[in-house]
Amino acid sequence: MESITNLVYWFFAGATVVGLGLIVFLWESMRRELNLALSSEQKVSIYPAVPKSIRELMFPSNELGHFINVLDRYEDIYPYSALPKKLALGLVAWILCFMGLLASGVGR
Repeated sequence: MESITNLVYWFFAGATVVGLGLIVFLWESMRRELNLALSSEQKVSIYPAVPKSIRELMFPSNELGHFINVLDRYEDIYPYSALPKKLALGLVAWILCFMGLLASGVGR
């Protein structure tokens, strides 16, 4: 019985790592396509902008704002692209695998 539990645990761990890699790969390809379409002044960086004050550093207003803005800009330029849908599906699958990893590790 313990070997089955270990197998399930390693399956979910592997799926979690592969899913995270897929999310990063899809995000990077979306960012590269967006940068090809934008002018040099509008290019998108991988990371959000550095906080300009200590208050912004201690109390960030919206940590997901950068990523949502990039997704909105990408969908405006490439409205028929399947990458945002694949990214959303990968994120949901990653969350489910991560929950399975946590659930299979309970009781160890």
